[in-house]
Amino acid sequence: MRSVEYLGSAAFALLLALPFAVGPGELLLERHDSSLARPHVLRDLAQIKHDTLRVLVLPDPLTWEQRPGASTGLEWELLQRFAKRYRMPVKAVPIANRDSMLHLLQAGKGDVIAAQLSPAGWASRYTLASWPYRHVAQMTGACRSSAKAAQKAGGDTVIVSAWSPFLDSLGQLPFTDAGFPYRVVDSLPDDLLMATALGRQGLLLASDATASLETKRLPLVQFGPRLGNSTPLVFAMRTNSIHLAHALDTWLASARYRDERNALIEAYENGLDPRKDLKPTSSMAFGTDSISDFDSLFQVHADSMAWDWKLLAAVAYKESRFDTTARSYKGANGLMQMMPATAARMGLADSAGVEGHVQAATRYLDQLDQLWRRSIPSPAERLRFVLASYNAGPGHVKDAQRLAVELGMFPDRWEGNVERAIVLLNRPRYFTGEAAKNGYCRGQDTYWYVRDVTGLYAWMSGKPKR
Repeated sequence: MRSVEYLGSAAFALLLALPFAVGPGELLLERHDSSLARPHVLRDLAQIKHDTLRVLVLPDPLTWEQRPGASTGLEWELLQRFAKRYRMPVKAVPIANRDSMLHLLQAGKGDVIAAQLSPAGWASRYTLASWPYRHVAQMTGACRSSAKAAQKAGGDTVIVSAWSPFLDSLGQLPFTDAGFPYRVVDSLPDDLLMATALGRQGLLLASDATASLETKRLPLVQFGPRLGNSTPLVFAMRTNSIHLAHALDTWLASARYRDERNALIEAYENGLDPRKDLKPTSSMAFGTDSISDFDSLFQVHADSMAWDWKLLAAVAYKESRFDTTARSYKGANGLMQMMPATAARMGLADSAGVEGHVQAATRYLDQLDQLWRRSIPSPAERLRFVLASYNAGPGHVKDAQRLAVELGMFPDRWEGNVERAIVLLNRPRYFTGEAAKNGYCRGQDTYWYVRDVTGLYAWMSGKPKR
């Protein structure tokens, strides 16, 4: 074992972003600090109700995440509901250092720690744990689109955040039995997840709760099967906050509020989407030169713009499955699912038939191709930027290019570069940055859109997908 020392409370702010690591197979331990051993204030439920319930939160999508105009995070939303039950104002205090959390708790600057804690985890020796609000199991995650690069970056070492609720059971996990070393690092779980998504490290130890939330919105990371036994997650309080602990336990155990809590937990689990590449279906004519009932329209309008008609067919199938009555929740409609504003710019009238939709979509694709022609000279590479722009709008794709530069990637290469950056534009840390002039983007949809359409196009053309 190796101990790691922290500076005193006067230097907390200087330490929030300093990373350090522990060698393979070793656990990270805080230096014993007498100031952490006991509370320095008497501040329980009665005092808090006359003031504010201050929640010390881990900056993480499952605990607390700041978005423009709102704060989200499962643990934060659960404690908001608890505070509402007891008619207490509630405030989130984000802290990115574990010792800082403990000091602030004992000093009465915070009342509850929300950091995806296990009952026997890093805060347990100094705090009172609540009743478990859920159970999670261990999973590993790895970069999906550059597995070889990720393996080269991290080898077979499993990276574990020092905030992990699994620290006390690492030696019992299947990967340790198989001889895989692990390394505990003092980085936030979400920071490690981003490093994995960008291919900058190898295997990551995460929870199935993180996998459920992130598999759909962060397709850059592929999660493995569940490992070992599940671990309960709890909140932590001062050891003399007996009445606060009793109130929180009563609320967590109450059948009256169980459905509300379970619905909230399920909402964060609904991100799970075991996504694979889009496959052709029986709506296409196998073994013939025909793909759909609209082939002649695709051929006429593709010829007028020097496009391959099978590319138009691939776009139409991805957009609407060849359903001319399809309408998206955003208002896109018709065979090619063009947004009303874009359709109007392309001269598409509301009363236009199917041919009008195909003609307008072809014209728009041609305009996008002209937009990217100078900066992306390769036709094959440019096609991916055109398709991404058709799906998300060129503004978001340009944002992703700028973000790619910030992250040390190539802005003129889609696969493994701009496609990664556009996925990250669904996260506040990136879509609120200087690169994102157009704000939030459902980049995960664009990531799959480009892959699906190019894959379908290759299949329709009889070419193997590279």
